[in-house]
Amino acid sequence: MNKKLRSLFQIIVLCLGIFIQPFVALTKVHATEYNDVITSVSVENKSGNPLTQGLDIWQEFRLSANFTLPDNKVHAGDTTTLRLPSEIAFSNSSDIELRDGDGNLVATGSLDAASKTITLTYTNFVENKSGVHGKFFVYVRIDHDVVTEGKEVNVNVTVGHNVLFAGKVRYNGPPGQYDSKIEKSSFQYEKDEKNVIRYNITVNRNMENYRDVTITDKFTTPNMQFLPDTFKIYKVNWRWNNGDWKYEVLEDSTNTFKGKLVPNATGDGFTLPLGDTTGFGYMIEYRAKANYDLVDGELITNKANMNYNGGLTDQSTSTRAYQIAGGVAEGYVFTINIHKVDEAGQPLQGAKFEVVRDRNQAVVGTLTTGADGNASVNQLLRDSYTIREIEAPAGYDKLTTEIKINPTDFGTDKAVTREVQNRKTPPSTKKITFSKVNLGGTEIADAKIKIFKGETAEGNPVQSWTSEAGKSKELDLEPGTYTFHEEAAPTGYLKVTDITFTVNSDGTVTVTKVGEKDSKGEDNKVVANGSTLKVTDKDDDLPRKITFSKVNLGGTEIADAKIKIFKGDKAEGNPVESWTSEAGKSKELDLTPGTYTFHEEAAPTGYLKVTDITFTVNHDGTVTVTKVGEKDSKGEDNKVEAKGSTLKITDKDDDLPRKITFSKVNLGGTEIADAKIQIFKGETAEGNPVQSWTSEAG
Repeated sequence: MNKKLRSLFQIIVLCLGIFIQPFVALTKVHATEYNDVITSVSVENKSGNPLTQGLDIWQEFRLSANFTLPDNKVHAGDTTTLRLPSEIAFSNSSDIELRDGDGNLVATGSLDAASKTITLTYTNFVENKSGVHGKFFVYVRIDHDVVTEGKEVNVNVTVGHNVLFAGKVRYNGPPGQYDSKIEKSSFQYEKDEKNVIRYNITVNRNMENYRDVTITDKFTTPNMQFLPDTFKIYKVNWRWNNGDWKYEVLEDSTNTFKGKLVPNATGDGFTLPLGDTTGFGYMIEYRAKANYDLVDGELITNKANMNYNGGLTDQSTSTRAYQIAGGVAEGYVFTINIHKVDEAGQPLQGAKFEVVRDRNQAVVGTLTTGADGNASVNQLLRDSYTIREIEAPAGYDKLTTEIKINPTDFGTDKAVTREVQNRKTPPSTKKITFSKVNLGGTEIADAKIKIFKGETAEGNPVQSWTSEAGKSKELDLEPGTYTFHEEAAPTGYLKVTDITFTVNSDGTVTVTKVGEKDSKGEDNKVVANGSTLKVTDKDDDLPRKITFSKVNLGGTEIADAKIKIFKGDKAEGNPVESWTSEAGKSKELDLTPGTYTFHEEAAPTGYLKVTDITFTVNHDGTVTVTKVGEKDSKGEDNKVEAKGSTLKITDKDDDLPRKITFSKVNLGGTEIADAKIQIFKGETAEGNPVQSWTSEAG
């Protein structure tokens, strides 16, 4: 049995020169054989190029022949016969057809594998034309039953009494026996209907003992259908013979296994449990059919797996190039090129296309355009295709119409190029939510915010607003880059530095630059989540410069007032600051916003100390007196003035009366009576006395 069964006969008419001649009616009595019409023969590889490498067993190559028919001599029914040398065999014995470029039948060809002959029988086409010439080829191989060792083989083709030399080929010889648990092969049979391929699966050529053998078979080419009614299986003995596996049928096991055969739900394969193979093997045969018309050279791939011995697996793959008798079989050599441009004709990168073969709806390629706007998919058959754009370049509308490619669109370079234009997507706004919160996450009021287009807060803002308590702000913004600028923070909060963010085409927002450090030397606190940008204003607890001025009633800074500043509205606990005033100097302190108490521990000599004064350091750096204090020793209000960031406290003169005792005595120190006494203000006894009295004894 062949290790691999090869492809169908293939033939090409490369050229057929035709000249119209007047019709001459001739009477044919019998067919004539024309064996001098073959002008040359040659050997080529499967692609039609020079054969430069040696051939393995079962390996195909081409035998090509050129012919020229004599004018007005050859008639319908006449023949030409070519005989292969004994060392060469046909890969397949399908009948062939020779047609001209318009599809007219020139001759039919019959291949006889036993006699190794090709017999061409001409049609009446040749009777009405002159200058008929052309070229055809067939697929052949080394007949390894004749050539049993590696050697050079002269390929001499006999045509009538003429022997034409086609060239030499090198046969590499039969391979050594190899491990063969499972092998998959395929071939076409001339009597099968269109689009049918036959498959063989050989099991256990090693003739070993394998347990729990299961065969799974599946097509990787879409739209191929397993035909269960064609399934056959034979129990066989395998043996190795001169580079090939031969077998002897022990029994037809088809009926035994037909009930165990499980076709795939999609019909593209099957599963077959074989059980144990103890010193014997199997030959499995079946057919498959495409549910569309296959074309010349189309590759059909099928994989068979053998699972055995509790989890071991071997695999064999068959890839067949489908051939149609008389077809050209150009193969997978065609290319589709896409050139993507914008409305100005400039290349566009990032367009993604899907290429679908119409015949079987298989996706044969997914391609993305590069910076030059180009993308290609190659190794295609000459066939009809549909191109769909599945993703447009960023910022452009996706193409909604399909691009159709027909077989005739492929040029002599076997390629077709389509230029595809995309229109720029009109700007579409996205709803973006801005949330201005404090550290507790609560929406705060009175933040003055502006949104600028671009990476800087320059030009006119696209939006501006003042935040409201408990409310976020929703804006409609086009995709792009923006700057969040806080013109002013609410009282008690630090404003953030400028934040750069991007509105994405999917409506989400991304922070691209968190901004410079804030007044505290810290990063802004900003979070992007979906379509929401949440910006946090931190508490403004930075110290402010506050000036304290201790003056007398004349407004002059006085010395020796002992002063303490307490946090809160009482002079309790530890003071935050304390100092003694100096003549002609005020005192500057750094105080954070809040409420404080001014406490004068002691006034300078000659002055009355003030009572405790409560004041507030505001966030704008100003100071406000919130409680002027209790009445002073004179029963008057403290004299205190807040102006800007300065608190001016006045110590009044200490001119309260003191108790003074006057003692009028004699030399003995005894209080005496009737002394009339007057006390005048000043250094002279002028004016009205401030007091007068008469002393009393004792």
